Order: sequence, then C-alpha cells, then structure tokens
Amino acid sequence: MPEGREGAIVDAGPAVEPSRASTSADDADLLDLAHRSRVLLALSEGLSATVTLADVAGTVESIALDQLGCLHAGMWLRDGEETETVRYVAPPDVTWESAVRNGRLPLDESNPLGLTVLDARPQHFARKQDQNCLYPHLDTSAQVGSARSFTPLVSRGEVLGAMAFLWPGEHLLTDQDRLTIEALSSFTAQAVQRATLLQERLDALVILQSALLPRLPRPDRLDLAARYLPAAARDQVGGDWYDAVVMPSGDTSLMVGDVVGHDLEAAAVMGQLRHMLRAIAWAVDDTPSRNVVRLDEAMVDLDVDGLASLFFARIEQAGPDWSLRWTNAGHPPPVLVDPAGRATLVEAGAADLMLGVDSRTARADNRTMISAGSTLVLYTDGLVERRREDLGIGLDRLLASAERHHGRPVAELLDRVLADLVPDRLDDDVALLGIRFGSPGPVGDS
Repeated sequence: MPEGREGAIVDAGPAVEPSRASTSADDADLLDLAHRSRVLLALSEGLSATVTLADVAGTVESIALDQLGCLHAGMWLRDGEETETVRYVAPPDVTWESAVRNGRLPLDESNPLGLTVLDARPQHFARKQDQNCLYPHLDTSAQVGSARSFTPLVSRGEVLGAMAFLWPGEHLLTDQDRLTIEALSSFTAQAVQRATLLQERLDALVILQSALLPRLPRPDRLDLAARYLPAAARDQVGGDWYDAVVMPSGDTSLMVGDVVGHDLEAAAVMGQLRHMLRAIAWAVDDTPSRNVVRLDEAMVDLDVDGLASLFFARIEQAGPDWSLRWTNAGHPPPVLVDPAGRATLVEAGAADLMLGVDSRTARADNRTMISAGSTLVLYTDGLVERRREDLGIGLDRLLASAERHHGRPVAELLDRVLADLVPDRLDDDVALLGIRFGSPGPVGDS
C-alpha cells in the first residue's frame, strides 16, 4: 500500500465515491449549460425577428412564460428624454389588464418601475403584499398573481426603461431565473433600440411620402377626392402618385402613376415624374399622348432612370356631357360609374408601353364620353392585385364595390372602396383619385 503524507495509509479502493460525485456535478453543469443554451437560442430567434416595439413586447411575454413560468411579463419605456414618465408597451394581443391600467407611470420612487429605471437596479418581491406595502399608490384594482420582479433595460450605459415579470404564486428567484432575466433584458434592450431606430426612420419616410402628395385643385363642376394608403411594410417608400392640374384653358388634367420599386430611389423618381408631368400639363396645351411622349423624352434627356406606369387624361367640356381624352402607359384601367350605377373599365385594347422603356414608342389617344353625375376612379395596382390571384378577380371586385357605393359622395365612395378591397395587411401602396362630374355650364363659361 502506498503511504500518504505523514505516514497515513492511502487506500485506492474508496476513490470510486469521489468519482461518482464528480460525475454528478459534471452532469448538473451540462444540464445547466443545456438550459442556458436553450434560453439563449429562444431569445436570439424570438427577438431578432422583431420589427416594432409591440413585436418586442409580445416576444418578451412569450419567452418569459416559456422560460420563467411567468403569468405575465412586459416592458415600460422612458417616454422621451424630457418626459418624466414611463409607458407600457402593449403587445399585439394584450391580456394584462393591470399593466394597461398602469400604462403610464411617473419616473420617480412612487412605483417600482420608475425606481428601477432611476436606480438602474433590479427589484424582486416574493409576494405581491411586499410590493403593495412599499408602493401604496399603485392601481391594484386588477392585480393578479403574486411574486413580481423588475429589472432595468440598459444598452450602452443608457437606461431605456424597465421590465416586469409576474408569477402566479409566491416565488423566490433561483440562480437560473437571474441568469435568464439578465439575458432576456440584454437581448430586449438591443431589440428596443433597433425597433426605435427603425420607427424613427419610418416616421421620416412617412413625412417624405406625405410631402410628395399634392393638394388637389377645385375645378368648376368637378368634385375631386384622393386617398393614399401605405403598405404594411413601412420600411418601404412607395412610388405611387396621383395629381390633377387645371390648365390655363380651364380643362383639367388627371394623372395617376406608379414607379417600379419600393425604396427611396423609387420615391425620388416618382417626385421627379410627377412634377415634370405637372409642369408639362400646365404649360403645353396638347393631347395626353403627346405630353406623355414629352415626359418620356425628358426622362432620357434629364437622366431620370426608372420605369413607371401612368394613366394620363384630360377632361374637356363637350356640350351637355364631358369628354375624357386619355392615354395609358401600362397602367390598370380606371373605373367609370355612370349615373345609374353601372361600372365599366375605361380601356381600349392593350395599354401602351410603360414610361422609361423606349422614348420613341408611339402612344395612342383615346376618347370616352362621360355623362353628368358619373364618377371616374383612377387607382394604382395595389388596390386590385393580390399574390396568387388573377388580376381579373381584383378588377371584378373593384367594379362591384364601385357599383355598390356609387350614390355616395366621391370622397366617401373612395373610403368604402378601400374598406371593401384592402386587406388587413397591405402588400403594396395604394393611390386613388376620384372625380364626380357635375352638370357643365355653357361652353366658354368661366
């Protein structure tokens, strides 16, 4: 037998027991590592796909329920740098009534969320009574659950807000809980910053889009209205536009177009085309086809690179009725609803080439007679086109809607058509221009 230090006899046999203990510890470490890996994977997969703050809030609650056994979870964010409040960010399907009731809280020590943000330190209450005694001014009329925990959302040294976790019963935080909450708060802070930056960008795009929309004129005996709906994916800027110009002769030019693409470049091209055609329509008293040729040529000479569809028309008085002279450059046909409520498409065979394809292409003029009391609806393809659906189905749907609402004022008719045809999540922008034709005055009447 070998001798140990100080002459003690060392027996190799019992060494099996320490080996078992070591194996058990290793197994526990592996289980803990596996758990943490699952949590991190859930956080990464869930929060990396979020776009809006509401998306982040919904994902936070879902992960907290799955990984922490929570009853509810949510986040309150600072309501601007100069505002001394924090506000609850509701997920798409909010069910936490008490959070809604306490949706805006002062950024001070009167509530656990405000204090967590100010101190940038977490708080935990094993029972709701412990919290309520410390914060008696909270609205607890819809309070549920018992244990609750609050942790700050910190990114790059900036406290963005705080998260709240609610358990159904009494609950003491375990080491695993703390590690999960720490990881969740870190991932959430990054997702909040990303969503906030994206929202700021989208707000700027909406301002840009709104600035590019025109103010409609008010020509005699014509009632004009327009609507514009952005796509649900607001990281895109549409190239859709509409316009109307009263020419020096008194006639009114109408246009609706759509630039190919959904980015800032498409929006820039749209702005250039609209303003060029607006100026051409006002300055050059010519047929719609010739003015569209001028626009196509200007795109080449001024190096405006893009493709666009366009319906361009000129309204002229023709005795007791109206005359619509028009040309179509690859655009969906407008809808004309007569005074009796019958809707038809304004078309004459195949449309001409889109703008930007070949400036030398021949373009046709067409004429449609319109009775007083009729309504013309110009639109972009986002109104009628749907994925995996024939265009004819969308056009039939539009005709039926226009007939159903033909007796309403033109602005209300456009709203009803949008309500009938636009889904909850719009894949493309939609622009509409509606014209109600009144009774014309004597020829030459100003």
